[in-house]
Amino acid sequence: MSEFHYWQQLSQPSRLTHNLESSENGKLKGYIKWVAIILGFTLTYFVVREIWGMNTTQLTYLLVNGEYDQYRFARLISLVGAVLTGVFYFLFYYYFIPGILYAFTNDIPYRWIQKIQLYVIPIIIVEKLITVIIFAAVGFATPFTFFSMAPIVSYVYYQDYLLYFLNQITAATVVTVWIQYTFLAQWENRKKALLINLILLQLILAAIVAFISILPVATWIEGWLG
Repeated sequence: MSEFHYWQQLSQPSRLTHNLESSENGKLKGYIKWVAIILGFTLTYFVVREIWGMNTTQLTYLLVNGEYDQYRFARLISLVGAVLTGVFYFLFYYYFIPGILYAFTNDIPYRWIQKIQLYVIPIIIVEKLITVIIFAAVGFATPFTFFSMAPIVSYVYYQDYLLYFLNQITAATVVTVWIQYTFLAQWENRKKALLINLILLQLILAAIVAFISILPVATWIEGWLG
């Protein structure tokens, strides 16, 4: 059975191509270990972000009112939610995105595409982690990442949907398309169509996330709970 050498195959995509083509059902020795490592890295990011207190400002009133037990319990529940979010985030990029890529590629096995996503997920998480570290250093967070054009555009024109859309198009987005194209193009004959589809996928995801971001989800939840 061929081995999965993460760093070697990142710098030499053809090695991964050869190993997958000569493997049985896309199985590579040592691959599960790297799935666990990337999952652990993803969960660590969400836990670190939660411990710092990002997205927990709504709980501050408990601390201000001296309700320390309730505050600690709320933070614990929030931490559990962060872990579940991390699991969902990993599953989304590891299972759902490969399914979409499989749908518009030329019969590239689903398991092969999953392995490429193990190079994409850390890139996205590293960008988010750097953003959180900088937020922690300056002592406050903003809705937009400086890895996108959203902060610059906001000084010229402020429109919620546009800014949230631009906020999803970051440096990690460009690297993601590059990694996916570099690997998938070795199996795909329609390379130009592949590149266009990869870019369109990122734009569609950005549009969906931007739409969700402007919805008053918190208000709806409070209304449902009475």
